[in-house]
Amino acid sequence: MKRRIDYKAMGIQLVAEQCRESFFYFVKTFWTVIIKEEPVYNWHIKYLCDELQALSVSIVKRHEKPYDLIINIPPGTTKSTITTIMFPAWLWTQDPTIRIITNSYSMDLSIEHTTKSRDIITSDKFSRLFPEVQLRRDKSAKSSYENTATGARYTTSTGGTITGKHAHIIINDDPQNPAQANSELLRKAATEHTKTLASRKVDKKNTPTITIMQRLHEMDVTGYLLAKKGDRVKHICLPAELSDSVKPAALRKHYIDGLLDPVRLSREVLAEQLVDLGSRGYAGQFEQNPVADGGNIVKRDWFGIVSPADFARIHTAEPVHFFVDTAFTDKTENDPTGILATCKIGNDLYIIHGQKVRKKFPDLVRFLPEYVMARGYTPRSTVRIEPKANGLSVIHQLKEQTKLNVVPTPTPKDGKDTRLHSASPTIEGGRVILVDGAWVEEYLEEVCGFPAKAHDEYVDLTVYAVDYHILQHKKPINIARIAAAIG
Repeated sequence: MKRRIDYKAMGIQLVAEQCRESFFYFVKTFWTVIIKEEPVYNWHIKYLCDELQALSVSIVKRHEKPYDLIINIPPGTTKSTITTIMFPAWLWTQDPTIRIITNSYSMDLSIEHTTKSRDIITSDKFSRLFPEVQLRRDKSAKSSYENTATGARYTTSTGGTITGKHAHIIINDDPQNPAQANSELLRKAATEHTKTLASRKVDKKNTPTITIMQRLHEMDVTGYLLAKKGDRVKHICLPAELSDSVKPAALRKHYIDGLLDPVRLSREVLAEQLVDLGSRGYAGQFEQNPVADGGNIVKRDWFGIVSPADFARIHTAEPVHFFVDTAFTDKTENDPTGILATCKIGNDLYIIHGQKVRKKFPDLVRFLPEYVMARGYTPRSTVRIEPKANGLSVIHQLKEQTKLNVVPTPTPKDGKDTRLHSASPTIEGGRVILVDGAWVEEYLEEVCGFPAKAHDEYVDLTVYAVDYHILQHKKPINIARIAAAIG
């Protein structure tokens, strides 16, 4: 009697073997489990898969790690899908006893990555191919879970805790938020958390750390690690456009028409990102080449200038809003009170007039109503005052003595340099226009000379005005073309 051949079982076994032998094959096999969009397997995806698989050999064998791995790559390149979602699941096909710690800048993002990994592991496809990998029902939370072979996946976020947990591999995926990268305090927090993660290793000689991120600042986590570890790290750097920043240099030959990924990061997409992020943000996130601090944050030629006559022709019904940074003094060596008169026309912010005065409290309270009335105040206008100690006094006094619509500006949470960085893409995009007058030269010298200038009232007021008129009413950018690729 002939023995029946179970071709279905043979097929399952063959696919399982191919998945174990090739992490890239595993990625292609399980792509549709978590991503419904059609995959675009640019060359860098296989390259990163092969690099991760090469590093996995020492992890599985519990041998001394050959290096820590740093990968700098732009957003929209499937980095998190490969490294933080797929790779931990694949490692359990090699050795289900492996314990893994993953980290991102926010807990929500960390949990999203962990949940998608669990979706792969609990899928019917994974269960058919790797029935030996089973999650424990009593330890299967969103932020962490364990399998029946003692393997575990632990999740944390920058600034969070992971007390009592130790891992055979640590994956640090976007440890810093791009919006906060210019804050020295938050950069130090990310660096300190990176140090904490380094203490969560089963064996410091054997446990590698994979850091994957876009460059955000010269002293971001990548900058810290490169300065500290030097040749003990393998540094892969893949900017969106071909440049000397590509590492290893041999990878330059894979760029097509000078682009890393001409489908998802086409020149049209990159041009859009340059407008949205500004040259400094784009240099870090897409060119992987952050600009050092110390230079000017904004440039003179970024501002538009119109004559008072031209402004009068286009300014019709738009209300004028006033921003005030107060100081109670008549001494020339002290900080003055700064004032900007502004309005939004179309998508642009017009700064109509700026002035600095040094007046004591009673004189300042009398002066401000005179100033705003002379500069176009109407019932639709607001006078927006920074709510520091003396500013609150001015707010209360003006509300008692006048009918002005006085509003406190939001209390700043970051330093002036961080806030000006956030406003710089709007200025660079030509959306801040000055109405010509004697005040303009003083304004440009201060704002464009920051942080090297003694006074910075116009810097604060400009940031407040950009935030109020532009950023708070910003339309979402069109990222539909690259949304499917974001890991």
